[in-house]
Amino acid sequence: MKTRPATEYAILGALRSGPKHGYDILQLLETRLGSTWYVSTSQLYVLLKKLEDRKWLRSSVAAQRKRPAKRVFSLTPEGERAFEQWLFSPTKHVRDLRIEFLTKLFFIRDLGFSGGEALVASQVKLLEALKETLLERRKRSKDEFRELVWDARIAGILSWMEWLKTSAGSFLSEEGKTLFSLDLDGESGIN
Repeated sequence: MKTRPATEYAILGALRSGPKHGYDILQLLETRLGSTWYVSTSQLYVLLKKLEDRKWLRSSVAAQRKRPAKRVFSLTPEGERAFEQWLFSPTKHVRDLRIEFLTKLFFIRDLGFSGGEALVASQVKLLEALKETLLERRKRSKDEFRELVWDARIAGILSWMEWLKTSAGSFLSEEGKTLFSLDLDGESGIN
């Protein structure tokens, strides 16, 4: 199975609050992101090695009384920059919103970052452009089945746009209010 790059960023996010050993990273991912994300123990250690080779994190061995030593991982400045760049970039593929974008929202709120509203606005803008592209393709189509496929994809995008403007926006808003005026046929505005 191909390792999804977003998994690497979830690991970086787990380390953003401070150094941790592998078990602590796994526990954070399972307890806090388990409803959206799964990383096996073997996958975690392969990815930790890969991230260390990339110089996005470093590790050291910490001695323990009456237990074997453990390896502790921490972010490097390069790893921190890579994580923050990923965190504030909209998710490019609609199929990745369910896992990747939800993970971004989690880390923005959990780590106390500002700028989540701008990310949501960027994501809505990206989806609006994709919706327009699909509407154009549908208009040009002469095949009923393709039209059905375009309609399904457009419906999915509209659903995500509504969710972004209401649920994601209120999740990031301190007051729990909707950040956008909801007008899926026209322009969106930030409240």
